[in-house]
Amino acid sequence: MRRDTSGRSLADATSNGIAATHRGDFGLYLVLDKMLWQPSSAATRGLAAFLRVGGAPGDRNLISLEADAGLTYKGLFPSREADLMGIAASYGRIGGAARGLASDAVLFTGVEQPARDYETVLEVTYQLNVAPWWVLQPDLQLIFHPGGHIAAPFAARVEQPIPNGLVLGIRSTVTF
Repeated sequence: MRRDTSGRSLADATSNGIAATHRGDFGLYLVLDKMLWQPSSAATRGLAAFLRVGGAPGDRNLISLEADAGLTYKGLFPSREADLMGIAASYGRIGGAARGLASDAVLFTGVEQPARDYETVLEVTYQLNVAPWWVLQPDLQLIFHPGGHIAAPFAARVEQPIPNGLVLGIRSTVTF
């Protein structure tokens, strides 16, 4: 992700442009999912939490560390016991090779650009069980440092990062 087959930076004008290859790759992850609290009168309702953490070598993967955590509550409203509300946060760190390539690009081109670092997402969602066969799920996400703070090229000599984003969505699931 940073060097060519001769060891030069891919951002260097004298690079052969052929990315170096690596032998093998791996990743490790951990998932924890736990019910934290349930009302004594309702076995299907309650508050749960989750945590996921994963890592991979930063010299060959765009994301070297990813972590997300959140809370869900099933049956928040007494008349809507099958509905699910969730809130979560996610963090992805850009791997060392991709960060290094961005720094090399500044060095070799002289064009300033933001340093690639991480992307973070905050999310709120609600799963509405409209019918036994139909689920609607509105979703709201705030994205900070989209693409790891990657530059959005403009005509000016200084590149600006892609601005933080707001994503609104709705998912519909029909089971038949």
